[in-house]
Amino acid sequence: MIGLEIRIDIEPGKRREFLQTADTLLEENPTQGTRCMDRGMFEQHGVPNQFLWHEEWDDSDSLEARLASREFRTLLGALRVLGKTHDIRIANVERRSSLEIEE
Repeated sequence: MIGLEIRIDIEPGKRREFLQTADTLLEENPTQGTRCMDRGMFEQHGVPNQFLWHEEWDDSDSLEARLASREFRTLLGALRVLGKTHDIRIANVERRSSLEIEE
């Protein structure tokens, strides 16, 4: 799997608008013909208005289609208007069905 992460600072006065926009974008179906395994948005604990947009894609073709999509351009446009994007990261993600923790 391949992960996409975007770190975002939102202007305090635009928080409400950002959250509404993010809800709408998260409700949309992923880019047609791709395999999105997971996506979500998280707020940094103790740092108001700092968020992480996270997506996991099954393969590089799906991620490339996502990055070229109208939906992704819409997301980036909204982020430019409502705040500041710190960085965009792409990383390999390893999923395990179970994790054993020794005590």
